Amino acid sequence: MTEWISGAARDEAAASFHGAVDRLTTRIPGAYTRRGASGTRLVFTTFPLATLNTVCAGHDLDLGEVERCAQELSQTGAPWSILVRGDVDPTLRRLAGRYGLTGTASLPLLVWDAMPLPSAVSAGATARKVSGAGSEVFAAALAAGFGMSAEVARLLALPTLLDAPGMSGYVLDLDGEAIATGFNVLVGDHVGMFNGSVAPQHRGKGHYRALVTARLQDAVASGARHAFAQTSPMSRPLYESLGFRLAESWTYLMSAD
Repeated sequence: MTEWISGAARDEAAASFHGAVDRLTTRIPGAYTRRGASGTRLVFTTFPLATLNTVCAGHDLDLGEVERCAQELSQTGAPWSILVRGDVDPTLRRLAGRYGLTGTASLPLLVWDAMPLPSAVSAGATARKVSGAGSEVFAAALAAGFGMSAEVARLLALPTLLDAPGMSGYVLDLDGEAIATGFNVLVGDHVGMFNGSVAPQHRGKGHYRALVTARLQDAVASGARHAFAQTSPMSRPLYESLGFRLAESWTYLMSAD
């Protein structure tokens, strides 16, 4: 159940999420975003991940606008999805079906207001920022944490992202090895928490908590007063233990494959 959070706070978090994605696409060769007159957003990152290439339906659903964006994304050859905040209108689901988007994935949008954070101890490990010069280290840790290919990990670790103003990559080092990752994007007084991962053999030992805490502390020191994150079922309890709350659920209509 969604905890009580004002509609304005939910809208601000959603707008900040989209603002972060807009900023990211300006740093990725070939990527772009566009917003239609009715509020439909088209996001193309070039990455081969359906949740990163989306048609985001506006609050006032305009099926014609959604379809024009869907036609455009469907021609890119990249996996893509239609994103809806909350419940899916049946007519939109039928439109998605015409493009083969018969699968569904739901992700929570969690929000956090700046508050004192508990000390997070990760024995023998140290959190640090990673610049573009360390992109290969960041990519290797991403690949290990997410179980993704090195090729995709390198796209998420582009030096143009790691060196961008208001964007920060992080790793947690243990015995000389980067074992956990995170990526922050500042948008006004919000910070987006992206690309959080920890290598499977290092899970359950407090390492991920230590890195998330360090990232929040760094963001607050940089002026953030709120944070947002879309989490997996595995990481959601950790975020909630640090004070994150469910704002709303987002539905992605995508290929069932």
